[in-house]
Amino acid sequence: MTETPESGEIDLDDRALRQRLKTVSDFVRSVAAPVTRDLNRREADALLRSYLEPDCFPEAVRRLSIRHLLVLVGKEESGKRLGAMALLSRMSLADGAITVLSPARTAAELLSRIEYEPGRAYLLHDWIAASTDRIELVNLARKLAEQGSYLVITRNGALSESAEVEQPWSAPDPGELFDFCLSTYGVRARRPPEELARARDLALTLPTPAEVVSLARAEEPVGEEVAAWFDTKPPLHEVREAAALAFLHRVAEPVFEQQFARLEQICQTHEKRGPQPAGAPHPLIGSTEGLAGFLAPHHRGQVLAELAGRYGFWLWQPLHEWVRSLALEGPDVSVRASEGVAVLAAYSLGQAREEFLEVWARGAGAERLAAGNALSYMCADDTLAPEALRLALAWADDPADPRATAAVVALGGGLSVRYPADSLRHLRRLACCDEPVARAAKGALALLLKQAAKRDDAHARTLIALAATTATGP
Repeated sequence: MTETPESGEIDLDDRALRQRLKTVSDFVRSVAAPVTRDLNRREADALLRSYLEPDCFPEAVRRLSIRHLLVLVGKEESGKRLGAMALLSRMSLADGAITVLSPARTAAELLSRIEYEPGRAYLLHDWIAASTDRIELVNLARKLAEQGSYLVITRNGALSESAEVEQPWSAPDPGELFDFCLSTYGVRARRPPEELARARDLALTLPTPAEVVSLARAEEPVGEEVAAWFDTKPPLHEVREAAALAFLHRVAEPVFEQQFARLEQICQTHEKRGPQPAGAPHPLIGSTEGLAGFLAPHHRGQVLAELAGRYGFWLWQPLHEWVRSLALEGPDVSVRASEGVAVLAAYSLGQAREEFLEVWARGAGAERLAAGNALSYMCADDTLAPEALRLALAWADDPADPRATAAVVALGGGLSVRYPADSLRHLRRLACCDEPVARAAKGALALLLKQAAKRDDAHARTLIALAATTATGP
């Protein structure tokens, strides 16, 4: 489907391209802060306000106080990050701040390349290291104990052989968490009892503590109208229209109509049938200022969640082909498609990675640009940001790999907002190689620092300070 790629064909000297990359980075910066930073006690306390300790918490406190190192292991989004903060807050510390480390650090780097300060707390969330070396972790625990420092690491998956420093983690009971949040935020008096009863029943079905907290605080709409529409088993062409908009939300109406017509042509090829007749206005879709969009912005993610959960091959096969082709349909369409793939990743990471990100990253220049932009958009989500970093570093590992160019786009974009030190280090490494990707890496570095020099904010100052350090620094 894709053109044969030519190395280094993303031209960061192109003014329009530079502006698009800046737009994506500015969006991430507007909604997210750097992951790797010092989290002061006031910020930590605010985050822990809605934290309910699970049953495994007391044992974790005991083990951390003895070992000074604890690796919390469990399912994704089971409250490990807040659990780590709560555990560290129970330790005797000289300073209430928590230093957050990069999830890309290896066990060897944690042991030998970080200067731990006495009485300080450290957190490494969503560890993406390829292996967890038992001996190095045990030695790290010994080093931290000698310093009087504490480190909590969180990792998705199953326990490893490092039983001395690992702790299985689980989420608190969702009903108890819902009740706790009602009391904490004083919500009960503001909402009718029958509404709270329905919400509590719904809380028992939610998969993550974060969703339970949002429901209790009435922060996020639960999307019942979207699920109710899918429950009616609408015609497949209406489902496809909602799916198309989920990947092209907020494009000009004529552009959406044109691209949706392309999707219908692809579907006709697959289904061997004629076009579907136009019916009544779509119940989820509207128009604002000439832009096609959902009637409520939060419907975009909810539609993708329903599509990922309810539909299989017959919907997704032509949809995969169509979405991949959007990278070649011009910058406005491509950027919206990248954002849509990032939203999909929150509900079906494997599908987003295998069907779109990896395919784009091996494609032509426009496709690699779309892949890099999608990783940047993933950085706006706290859960997806480590996955974006993991993918970018895998693509950048071999400078001769065409995917390294897509990694450069992400490292110079959203990843530089969330993980500035990692981004600068790997851009420098790629800029010094003998492969064609070096030109793109040099351009991304120059653009990143030029944009930082024009701003006066904490992130810009961090980038400029990091740029002044040696490339081999810890």
